[in-house]
Amino acid sequence: MDLVEQNLSDPDWQELTMSDEEFRRARSRYKLRALVPVVGFLGPFLFLWSVFLATPMVWSIWLSFNTGGLIDEAKFVGLENWSRMLSNDELVRSLKNTATYVVIAIFVVFSLALLIASLLNSNKRGQNFFKVALYFPLLVPPIMAGMIFFFLTHYDMGIINLVLQAMNQEKLNFLGDNPNALLTIVSLEVWRGLGFWVLFFLAGLQSIPADLIDAAKIDGAGSMRRFRKISIPTLRPLLLFAVIIALIFNFQLFDSVQVLTKGGPVLGTTSVVWFIYKRLFAFQDIGLAYATSVGLLLLVVVLTVVAYGFLGKKSENSN
Repeated sequence: MDLVEQNLSDPDWQELTMSDEEFRRARSRYKLRALVPVVGFLGPFLFLWSVFLATPMVWSIWLSFNTGGLIDEAKFVGLENWSRMLSNDELVRSLKNTATYVVIAIFVVFSLALLIASLLNSNKRGQNFFKVALYFPLLVPPIMAGMIFFFLTHYDMGIINLVLQAMNQEKLNFLGDNPNALLTIVSLEVWRGLGFWVLFFLAGLQSIPADLIDAAKIDGAGSMRRFRKISIPTLRPLLLFAVIIALIFNFQLFDSVQVLTKGGPVLGTTSVVWFIYKRLFAFQDIGLAYATSVGLLLLVVVLTVVAYGFLGKKSENSN
């Protein structure tokens, strides 16, 4: 009999060994102790996520198939709210306005941000001052930023028109004409968001290895060629992230519309979120408001997936 068999047959050794059941219990206790720090870290997040995100989202989806539900008793109406949403002319106009705003704002902001970031990256003098100056508008609360533009662009008492009047020039109707009103809102949002994207792209440009830039200079590549052949391909993953974030936030346009135009003139600046706000609080049309909010969420998700698929493939091909 070898040593192992002797130990197994020894009564004292058998007392020291665990049975299968005891081993499973010990392993379960060990796993539970290992989960304690995980639950401690994730527990508060999951609680807040369920209270402030998951529960309202489920509640919104449920209300989109009902009438009432906030004050009155909810009544299930099936797809009636969704049918009214798809046939609502005001919502169609709001969606067109929002899409126009999103396209113009993203194109203008990203073009200016890339240009300014490239200039700051190539010239280090005064860079910190311009960083602070460009980021400052983002620190201004949205309502306050809207009030600033209101006092700048108002037809009768706006600073710009007062200056034009003092110079014997014709006043401009920034907020009363359809094209001008939407462009004024775009200008406000560009002013507020430009600094963030300048710093975002500047950080990306500064992450490009200096050896790569120096090699391109030695090969005789000019600044524009270096920008097209080195900077843009390197920034493509950042551009993908930026487009997705910009889509999500720009489709939530509300503050500027509420302060400057209230959706006018003649629905010329009505955004989808402002349409939801008016339907919910002005008309108490809860079913249509929640159906539109869920529809907007689905639209943003679809556009995000499309943008990720299109720009993501381009980024992979460039690599």
